Amino acid sequence: MRFSKLAAAVSLVASVAALPTAHAALITFEGQSNAIYTAAINRAGFLIGNVAGDEQHFHEITSTNYGLPNNGTGILLNDRESRIYVEEQSGADFSLLGVDVAAALGNAPALGLTIEGFLNGSSVGVFNIASLGTGYTSVGALFGAVDRVVFDGFGNGGGFVLDNLNVGDAVNGVPVPATLGLALGALFAAGASRRKTR
Repeated sequence: MRFSKLAAAVSLVASVAALPTAHAALITFEGQSNAIYTAAINRAGFLIGNVAGDEQHFHEITSTNYGLPNNGTGILLNDRESRIYVEEQSGADFSLLGVDVAAALGNAPALGLTIEGFLNGSSVGVFNIASLGTGYTSVGALFGAVDRVVFDGFGNGGGFVLDNLNVGDAVNGVPVPATLGLALGALFAAGASRRKTR
């Protein structure tokens, strides 16, 4: 009986240590003058791509190209009636702390933008920008704990621009280090009870 408690505690520690963890990053889109993608890309450990079922086509492009809204750096351009998703490559939960958005000027620009967060396949919230302007709008503190974020431009062709995706560790739920501490405490308690009964 004592051995099975100890084995269960060791198993708990091992499973907690194996949990995927997100990480903080500021994702920018530098270094490509106009790269066109038909599959997801990996930036700073996050996958970015078109939602399944949508046309698979987006750009990593210099903001000075094609009359796009200029912020002097590279940007991600979605110039189709399609959605863009962001998720951590290991499937870990993360927070979306901020993003810069704009209309895709001259590229079927969306009238507005919906940003929706998902956790375990369920929507946890929607943020709507009713009108995208000719410049960038910085949006902050969007979602505390999600495993996927979807950007969807609406109206007039649906095109939009993203830059400066600020992602971090999920802020809801029990943090992994705390869970690991509880598991180690259980392991210690199991060992102490074993010594006590000898």
